[in-house]
Amino acid sequence: MAESGEWKVLKAGGESGGVVLAVDFDTTGRPEARFSDLAANLATDLAVWETVPPVHGTAPTGSGAGYVDYWSGPIESEKPLVKAVMGFCAGSVYAAALTERISRFQEHAPQLLVFDPEISVPQTLMWQYHKVVGFMSSVISAEDVAAARAAGQRVHDETMQRVVARASQIRELKDGLIRLIREIGEPAFAGVGLDRTRREELFSVFESFLCYLAAASEIDPFTQWRSATAFSSASPLSGLRAMRASGVAGSESLSVAREYEIDVEHGVLLADKDLAGLVADVLGA
Repeated sequence: MAESGEWKVLKAGGESGGVVLAVDFDTTGRPEARFSDLAANLATDLAVWETVPPVHGTAPTGSGAGYVDYWSGPIESEKPLVKAVMGFCAGSVYAAALTERISRFQEHAPQLLVFDPEISVPQTLMWQYHKVVGFMSSVISAEDVAAARAAGQRVHDETMQRVVARASQIRELKDGLIRLIREIGEPAFAGVGLDRTRREELFSVFESFLCYLAAASEIDPFTQWRSATAFSSASPLSGLRAMRASGVAGSESLSVAREYEIDVEHGVLLADKDLAGLVADVLGA
């Protein structure tokens, strides 16, 4: 399988010719551990490939199916032997969809491995908005930070009251938060001398990530997750722990085939060497 615009190589494969696909939204400066950290510690001769997000604003970013079509295109065309599909956080939703898609043309369905899997709900987008506002606290006053948080909450509340369907709620909330970040960020970043190109890069990353999260809300991953192997961190606000505690779905919908609990925080989960050993065992089973 040749590297493409849709996939990047994290680990070259050996003689087996098998491939493991990893779904995540990786960006420069990201604080959490990445699949590249897992791949570096992974004792396997399988190749590891990771998704590359489509260009922000292009057709694939308009829907969950668009993302799946974008990433599955080269796989369906070249048909490498996909041994497993992995997903991190909301990437676990797309990983479920890709596993189902690949099972249509491959004799044996790939294994599905999910790491702190999460579905996209309105609070997911709000959490990301507050993270960005926190980032801007170095360039705006405490009063402006508080005002930005309050404005975001108003956008959330108004959207929840006006829109009934969950997928529509998330799409409209995404659009509202994107507009709000630009309204707040443009004068703030310009005021500290950040040029237009750099400002646009920052906004584009945030907007692209929100689109990725919002589109994931259109995909139901629960059927595929029931056959998955899940790796859960110790963080109570992440993954299966968070979903079970908040009741975002019924306990039946949140069942998985196997679950391993890793005694590390969410942010370093993919870099944990013990986790890499477990993943190698699962892939080799």
